[in-house]
Amino acid sequence: MCFHTKLTKKPRAIEHHFQAKFEAPELFSPEEHINGFTFPKTPVISNWDPSKILMMNWGLLPEWATEDWNRTFTLNAKWETISEKPAFRDYIQNRCLIIVDGFYEWQQRGKEKVKYEIGFDDEIFALAGIFNRNTYSVVTTEAKGIMREIHNTKQRMPIALKTREEMENWMENKEIQPRFDFTTKSEGPIQTSLF
Repeated sequence: MCFHTKLTKKPRAIEHHFQAKFEAPELFSPEEHINGFTFPKTPVISNWDPSKILMMNWGLLPEWATEDWNRTFTLNAKWETISEKPAFRDYIQNRCLIIVDGFYEWQQRGKEKVKYEIGFDDEIFALAGIFNRNTYSVVTTEAKGIMREIHNTKQRMPIALKTREEMENWMENKEIQPRFDFTTKSEGPIQTSLF
């Protein structure tokens, strides 16, 4: 699954890349490691108004959710079952681009986990998402290619969108083909107690 991302670019570079403007640029600061389990606000472009970059909380909150709703269950949405799940099915048409310049996955090697930074040579790109109001979920699919080797336990990966055409197709509810041409950097074994 995808629970850790990064976005190290400055607001101007992000605005230029997506041809959109931050609605509240003062709420954004570049981050080397964004942990979804803290439900952070990150830059997102919705299909309701693609000219604006909004700061939304990671972890979709359905309309019917109570105050004690556990958003860890909605950090990711499996594409294959998205229309069946009550937390997601009402928001399939609410498409968004989650702006990143990389994400992190851990490969299990015996008792150790090896952290990998994954992306497109440090370029800005987007992860496919769905949203409700000011919250979102990262949409995932079955891992293929290098991601199948890295994410060797759950066999999942986020749907990454690199080209303008891919992003437009996602936002307009058209068919897309998940990308598998990621570049990776390994950061060596880590202590599992840190995560």
